[in-house]
Amino acid sequence: MKKRITTFLILFLTTLRFGGLIAQDQVPPKVYTLQQLEMIASQKELVKQNREAFRNSLSEEQKTLLKDNSISIKERQQALMKTLTTTQKEVLKNNRESLKKLRDAFSESLSEKQKIALKQHKQNIKERREKLKEYKSGFDGRREQLKERKQNMQQRLKKTKKGV
Repeated sequence: MKKRITTFLILFLTTLRFGGLIAQDQVPPKVYTLQQLEMIASQKELVKQNREAFRNSLSEEQKTLLKDNSISIKERQQALMKTLTTTQKEVLKNNRESLKKLRDAFSESLSEKQKIALKQHKQNIKERREKLKEYKSGFDGRREQLKERKQNMQQRLKKTKKGV
C-alpha cells in the first residue's frame, strides 16, 4: 500500500515539475526598453498626483455625490461635472493635456517591432474577451433552459395534482 502511494506521489510531483518546465518555456518577450518603462512609471505617478490634487479640490458635497451608490456611475459623473467650479475644470483640462503629451512622447519612442508586438497583444486580449463573452452567453442560455425545465416540471406537477 505504501509503495503505491509513494509511486503515485513521485509520478504526481514529476508531472507537476515537467508541466512547470513547459510553462516556463512560454515566457513572453520583453517589449519595452528601460527608458520606456521609466516613462510608463512617470505617467502612472503623474496620473496619481493629478487625481489626488483633483480629489483634494472637491467640496464635501461633491465627495458625497461621488459616493452615492443609488445612481449609476455615469449619472454620478454627469452630476459632478455640473457642480465643478471653473478652477476644477481647468485642473481636469490641464491633467488631460499633460497626459496626452506624455502618451504622444511615449508612442514616438516605440519602434516598429514594439508597435507590432503591442498590436498583437491587444488583438489577443480582444479575442480572449470575445471568447469569454461567448462562454458567458452560452452559460446564460443554459441557465434559461434550466429555468424553463423547472417551470415545465412545476406545471406538470400542478396538472397531476389537479387530476388526482
